[in-house]
Amino acid sequence: MMSNRGKLIVVAGPSGTGKGTLEMRLMERHPEVKFSVSITTRPPRDYEIDGVHYHFINKSAFIEKIQKNELIEWQEVYNKNGHLYGTLRSYVDAALSNGEILLIDIDIKGGLNVKAQYPADTVSIFVRPPSRDALLNRLQMRGTDSPEQIQIRLERMPEEIELGEHFDYQIINDDLDEATRKMIEIVEENCSQFNTAKSVNR
Repeated sequence: MMSNRGKLIVVAGPSGTGKGTLEMRLMERHPEVKFSVSITTRPPRDYEIDGVHYHFINKSAFIEKIQKNELIEWQEVYNKNGHLYGTLRSYVDAALSNGEILLIDIDIKGGLNVKAQYPADTVSIFVRPPSRDALLNRLQMRGTDSPEQIQIRLERMPEEIELGEHFDYQIINDDLDEATRKMIEIVEENCSQFNTAKSVNR
């Protein structure tokens, strides 16, 4: 009998590798994939809705959740004014119990934390650029980072690539269509929900 337990799809990689585009294409192909909503202490932007883009809470409430072990992982993002970001254990447990496929876009160390705590439930995908020069070009083209921030991201890349070796799958995002095909293929092969759908449709 096929298990109806959900699956965690953890996606990580250096900033500027195109993770967001791959995730968007995956969810266009499979709308049943649910995007994980993190909690954060930063204030919402004008267009953001609480519970849709993030769960917005104050810092004392966030720290209380850390102390109560209610977060699978958390981090303080210094280039975002020291705001805290994290993944709620209750949110992930509910998704798994409900048989949902939960897509978690996360930093690399956070991804490894999720994998360590949910080894049987997690499919981890590391997205990497084809080269340092390609990453530099993408960071410059998107125009959201200062030269100092770009330099920090480039200096961080070797360590991130090394940590990425611990993920289940590696996707080199050189050709976007090919990288999309690989992303969809990995998810479909590892999620029993899709396998069940294929069997029904035969």
